[in-house]
Amino acid sequence: MAMEDIYEIQKLMYEYCWRIDSGDFDGVCDLLKDAQISYDGKLTYDRNPKAYMMTLKPIVRFEDGTPKTCHMCIDPIIEVAEDGLTAKGRSYTVVVQGVTGEFMPRIIWVDRKFDTFVKENGKWRFDTRNFVARAEGDTSRHLDLSIYKR
Repeated sequence: MAMEDIYEIQKLMYEYCWRIDSGDFDGVCDLLKDAQISYDGKLTYDRNPKAYMMTLKPIVRFEDGTPKTCHMCIDPIIEVAEDGLTAKGRSYTVVVQGVTGEFMPRIIWVDRKFDTFVKENGKWRFDTRNFVARAEGDTSRHLDLSIYKR
């Protein structure tokens, strides 16, 4: 196992956060295009980025196109298999949201992520991602769930 593999996998985990916070939802879907996505252990999206985009649809975007969030991937633990072609990762995500002059930064979400990765053609990619919710704060300025009631 090379430290380079762990670094490349960490970059994938961090890249997810950066893309969400930048409002690059197409990029998020591209990052997860070959992954099975689960919520609390229930398979929700099976390698279907267009369907996964629906989970991003209710995220409120501000004038600059971003959700004004800071997703922090905390304490990533990565275990690469002996063959160097698969890996497991787990981490916490803490989401802070705030807008200067409008509302104070606050924690709006905490979850745990359980990931598996595959190395293909020398490059790591997500194979599975399981989101496990830990705590939800005030997401009223982050999620517009009324779009589902229309």
